[in-house]
Amino acid sequence: MTTDELLLPHRNAIDEIDATILQLLNQRATHARAIGELKGTGVVYRPEREAQVLRRIKELNQGPLPDEAVARLFREIMS
Repeated sequence: MTTDELLLPHRNAIDEIDATILQLLNQRATHARAIGELKGTGVVYRPEREAQVLRRIKELNQGPLPDEAVARLFREIMS
């Protein structure tokens, strides 16, 4: 079996996972937008909420990505 043939199932799985991640990111963005609309002219960014989300993500993380790498990804998602 060639390297390309060995890689193909992994690449296909990654493509499917990427599509799911994209769908979930858009669902998250929809809820974040709804929260922003509900807040109206109130404070939109709350550092304590960001810290709460990041703590929860780190607690849920089972690897192989290190906690800080996952936290960086979620900071970017939230921004």
